Amino acid sequence: MKKFFTTLLIFLLFYSVSFSQTINTRFSTYFYSWQRMDSLVQSGNTTYTTHITGYQNLLLDGSVGKWTFNTFLQTDEDVVNKIGRGFAYRFYSLYLKGTNLFNHLDIKLGRQYISAGTGKGTIDGAYLKLKMGTNKEYQLIGYGGELTPLTYDIDKYPTIKKNYSLGAQFLYYGVKDLVAAVSYQNKRRQPDSYYALRADSIFNTHQVLVETDSKADQSAGLDVNYSFLNKHNVYGKAYWDVNRMHLTRGEFNANILLMKDLRFSGGFIYREPQISYNSIFWVFTHSTTQEYEGGLDYVLNENYNLYGRIGNVIYNGDHSLKFQLGVNNRFFGVSFVKYDGYAGQSDGIYGYVSHELVKSKLSLNLSMDFSRYKISDYATDKSNAYSGLLGLTYRPEPRISVDVQGQFLSNEEYKTDTRFLVGFNYWMFSKFK
Repeated sequence: MKKFFTTLLIFLLFYSVSFSQTINTRFSTYFYSWQRMDSLVQSGNTTYTTHITGYQNLLLDGSVGKWTFNTFLQTDEDVVNKIGRGFAYRFYSLYLKGTNLFNHLDIKLGRQYISAGTGKGTIDGAYLKLKMGTNKEYQLIGYGGELTPLTYDIDKYPTIKKNYSLGAQFLYYGVKDLVAAVSYQNKRRQPDSYYALRADSIFNTHQVLVETDSKADQSAGLDVNYSFLNKHNVYGKAYWDVNRMHLTRGEFNANILLMKDLRFSGGFIYREPQISYNSIFWVFTHSTTQEYEGGLDYVLNENYNLYGRIGNVIYNGDHSLKFQLGVNNRFFGVSFVKYDGYAGQSDGIYGYVSHELVKSKLSLNLSMDFSRYKISDYATDKSNAYSGLLGLTYRPEPRISVDVQGQFLSNEEYKTDTRFLVGFNYWMFSKFK
């Protein structure tokens, strides 16, 4: 598998650069610095180590007719004081896509993110969408492939029979403003093996290689979305665990325009822990949760959005409340949030400002947060936490931007924690004859 995707990468890079009619690329590099307190403290003296990590992102798209090549790559390396491997890379996408082939077929080959009802996740494989009907109102999706390593590199694949995802989705667009879909997914993932100390028959310890079984999941789902007069929208879904024939997630949301400037939104979510069919975690007690939420949005003078929300999460024998009030527009926002109940007690104020200091050249981003919270039910007083961010973005020309950002945090655990980020972005789009 590693050799296959390395070969595919070289071929697609050569193909996209050599024969593309359009090329779209975005490159960014960031350097992030911070200090970390040493875990071993001697004679009461606290020592710190300074770290600088660099991050690079590369997005590259090339197209020829109905075919496009897409990739998104991220690398990071420790510039000062190595942590762990010191260098890592992640291919989040690397695929070749054909659009509307034979006027009815879409196809993607390679590393890609799947979002098809219950089927979600990144695979190295194939995706096909068949569009049928007079107005293509019937669409059938099928996909399958090997699950990517958790590090998103191109290495360390278990055998495909223990590490795969395959599924299908059928969508119906035959009624105006209505989308209905049914889906199915079958997925297995084998966790990485590891060495651990175990005792033999006479209680002498020795290292043993622990290899766990591939975890099995099967799920089916129903999604329905309906819009009315471009003013109201309702959405619902229900997902089942096929192995146990049990509902694991249900959701309903409604967004209703009550008056010209007043909108209501409400929702309900039912959740059960997602536990693999053959997992050891089934021996532990688990319970479901139910969440209700409702809110109002009022547009003032066509510029300001005033909103209020209330939510309640119901656990087994307890509940947790959330209240939120706020106002925002294109340039700033202020909100107040309060939590109470089983999830803890806290209240906080958050505000942000986003302002263009020099038109199309220099922008300012500022945010501040203050909150008070109880560490435990036994605490008599609330603790304070502060955080903030100040950033500038400079664009000498539309394709180039430079970002500088400072961050700080202060709470009971970290009296002062300051971090600094600087970055460079370059974007290019070219169309060839």
